[in-house]
Amino acid sequence: MEITWNILSYLLSFLQAVFIVFILFFERKDAGRKFSWMLIIFFLPGVGIFLYFMLSGHFFTKTRKMDRIQRHIYDLSKPFLTEQEAYFDKVKAKIKNKTLTEYSDIVKMNFAQAASNISFTKSISEYISGEEMYHALIQDLESAKSSIFMEFFTFREDTIGKRIMDILCRKAKDGVEVKLLYDDFGSLLTRRKFFEKLDKAGGSSIPFFPIRMGLPLTVNFRNHRKNVVIDETIGYMGGINIGDEYITGLGKNPEKPWRDTHLRVTGTCVASMLITFLIDYHSCAYGKKALKSTKKAEAYFPLEKIKSLNKEIQKDIKNDIPGDDIIPVQLLLSGPNANRQHQIRDCMICMIMSAKQSVYIQTPYFTPDESFFSALKIAAMAGRDIRVIVPQHWDKIYVKAAAFQFMRELMEYGVKFYAYPGFIHAKTLTIDEKLTTIGTTNIDTRSFELHFEMNMIFYDEGFAKRNAEIFQADIKKSRPLELEWFNSQFILRRTLWSFCKLFSPIM
Repeated sequence: MEITWNILSYLLSFLQAVFIVFILFFERKDAGRKFSWMLIIFFLPGVGIFLYFMLSGHFFTKTRKMDRIQRHIYDLSKPFLTEQEAYFDKVKAKIKNKTLTEYSDIVKMNFAQAASNISFTKSISEYISGEEMYHALIQDLESAKSSIFMEFFTFREDTIGKRIMDILCRKAKDGVEVKLLYDDFGSLLTRRKFFEKLDKAGGSSIPFFPIRMGLPLTVNFRNHRKNVVIDETIGYMGGINIGDEYITGLGKNPEKPWRDTHLRVTGTCVASMLITFLIDYHSCAYGKKALKSTKKAEAYFPLEKIKSLNKEIQKDIKNDIPGDDIIPVQLLLSGPNANRQHQIRDCMICMIMSAKQSVYIQTPYFTPDESFFSALKIAAMAGRDIRVIVPQHWDKIYVKAAAFQFMRELMEYGVKFYAYPGFIHAKTLTIDEKLTTIGTTNIDTRSFELHFEMNMIFYDEGFAKRNAEIFQADIKKSRPLELEWFNSQFILRRTLWSFCKLFSPIM
């Protein structure tokens, strides 16, 4: 028996050394993330190796169906993107939208790196509370004529969740095509029977990377997108999931209200949202719900429709139709399966480095990677007004501890932080009151690398000013955080912050 344990001990030590060497020489992540994993594997023999497989970001991140569908869409859209990029270069000097021309380098970067075309909103509504968003969403769901496609990270079986599910079931019975994709981890506390109600009513519900049958190695890669497309003409996206916590006075902690940002859009940009949903849905569909052939895929991703959409967008670019709500946008996607998985983060960094005056950020988590941290530091050193709103009441204590160390270091360079009363869940970035991005991406490594995320970039000064006003209103409600307070904390507390920061790359 003793010999057996010795053999196992030697084998474990060997594997431990192999993984540390692998991380040191072959891990393609930054030095901070390498160091975090080496510490975990060294201090947690065996368990650390298992966690590396589960959480590192290198393993089991995609499915064959996802690869096949994405290749199909890319093959369809590549000529479309090439044509639009050439057209944009040709007419750029004649475009009246100053924001679109001023930030043309960002537009072209998103063309090349994110395969993201320009599209347009024909109307846009912005909601800063769950009550507002749910009221509008319910009205649109009730009015749906042909299709309802929804994907959410969290879909709860509570007051608002039951109300929306009842509408989906009723619409499915009436013949409307209803498809729901929910993240299995984000909706872990919601019973499967709750979603099966939609299947029995004639709709279709699918979990993203299911984890309830044991614990597969895809547990770390979650679909964090919030994406609704109704009748292929109306789209909803932003930070709000389906749950009572987004409604003032409801949820588990009604005294700590949630503040979020969500959008309702129409126009050609909805087509990009639709394609995003269909890729995600059919990547996870199984059995009768799965796409069985390329012919069936063509029904959802028709080439002729993409061509006609390109002509419509080119007309909008050329005419530059005036109007407060007609805004050029680019939809950006990121995820661990992408060839270039940092599209959203890289666009945010490019926005920060392009700022001449101000950078306004709202985020529920703040553990940036090295490149994002450096961008904020350099922009602050260059005299830009960098302001970041974070929660007063954090939902993860260890993330708060790590964030405090990042915040303390950046405050030394002049970055200003504010604590919003309650829990701010909005994910927004506005520069110079000219350019804005809103979406699902938090300022942390998990969102930058491990989650499937989506953001929209809005090239419109009027819309950016509106978001700057919302930001300033939130600042008035918030408490400014002082560097003196951080520096005056007991040394053991500051040591804890620094210790948690070491592990921020895997939080």
